[in-house]
Amino acid sequence: MIRNNAKSRRRHGLSSVLAMLYLVLFSTLAVGFAAATSMNSQISRNERSLQQADSAADGGMQFIRYQLGAMTIPPGTQTSALLSAAATSLATQLNGTSNMGGNTVQVTNNAIYIPSATSWTTIDPTVGTRFRAMITQSGQFLVATVDGAGTNSSIAKAIQMQYQLAPKAGAILDYGVATEGTLATGGATVIQGLTDPTKGSVLSADMISSTPVVIDGKSVSGDISIVNPNGNISVSGASVGGTTNPALMLTHEHVGVPAPTFPTVDTSVFAAYATTAYSGNGTCNNCFIPANTNPSFAGGAQINGVMYIMAPNSVTFRGNTSITGVIVSQTGSGAPAYNGSTNVISFAGNVSATPINQMTTSNPAYSASLVQLTGAFMLVPNFAVSMTGNFGTVGGSIAAGSLSMTGNASGTVQGSVIGMQDVPMTLNGHASITISSTGTTNYPSGMSFGNDYTPLPGTYIEVQPW
Repeated sequence: MIRNNAKSRRRHGLSSVLAMLYLVLFSTLAVGFAAATSMNSQISRNERSLQQADSAADGGMQFIRYQLGAMTIPPGTQTSALLSAAATSLATQLNGTSNMGGNTVQVTNNAIYIPSATSWTTIDPTVGTRFRAMITQSGQFLVATVDGAGTNSSIAKAIQMQYQLAPKAGAILDYGVATEGTLATGGATVIQGLTDPTKGSVLSADMISSTPVVIDGKSVSGDISIVNPNGNISVSGASVGGTTNPALMLTHEHVGVPAPTFPTVDTSVFAAYATTAYSGNGTCNNCFIPANTNPSFAGGAQINGVMYIMAPNSVTFRGNTSITGVIVSQTGSGAPAYNGSTNVISFAGNVSATPINQMTTSNPAYSASLVQLTGAFMLVPNFAVSMTGNFGTVGGSIAAGSLSMTGNASGTVQGSVIGMQDVPMTLNGHASITISSTGTTNYPSGMSFGNDYTPLPGTYIEVQPW
């Protein structure tokens, strides 16, 4: 019996050891599982933070892409002034918005920071995603570097892309008649599209008058738009958009539309061809008219190629005048400003106008390079133009300081009619403008709408956050 009790005690001791071993093993496994779980949670948080940073950086780059595409860089801006011009345009777009957080757009240490070098723009406040951008210049290119971050500020993602200068679209060419000033029609005036009624549309960018557009004429076949959000459109006894039903007409009237960019006119490309001074007869072959000449062209006058008019001047066309080419005025540095009293072009008789690209080799003003300068009939931004007679079909847009039509003046414009100055445009009597516009598919030579910046393909890369 004594021997059996000893064996029993030995077995009880072994069980205790095994129990302790299992306890240590399970404890070790529990600690391992806890550590693994904690590590997986940390990895998951890091992955989420990285995805948030990646998403924020992409979102920030899309924001910058939109802003650079919406800006306007003035034509002729020198390379040394591009970054400053970009900052000026971006400041107009962004200053005072919540995206800037009270900061302002400016050039600091040869870079533009949005919203600043030390702050961020919030994308989603519930998640905490945010971005900041740095824009620098490399020659003609802008280089945008965007940092993105999420809830964990220590995990950030940065991407970079280059942007190149590109001509802005001339949205104003989608309107049949557009003016910086007010527009008023009366009598039996008609503004219509040739084959598409919507091309007979009008726009006023005037911000002063309470009623920028007054239609007392016969009809406007397209829509009527004004930029002034507090302005009114007055229509009396006319049809708009093909209807006289007041309720339906309202669907063709638009108040507070975005202001389109009016063109910058540079006629130097035409001036190179106007090498002969006007001699006083009824023929003008690639001629320029010196200031204060004040010529009057009688019936049967023939204008071939370029007529380049220097200001001040009062130029009158009477009787039947045939124009094969383009009429332009002096622009750029040294050119006199608009003056509706001293700078006048008057069409008092019938005018036959042929586009410059239809000039044949038998024409004394013909030049193989000149006939490539298409899209414009008259580029005279510092002159007042008046028409009292018919002008047939003109092969290009008309951009004048101001325009008035009275009597039986009528014609077809293969382009748009643009009033460049904030002065009234008036159409009265039986005046009629028929628009056969090409819209933005044919930009007139000598007309520019500035530049914006578009992404340069193949330049998207990931970089270190700055």
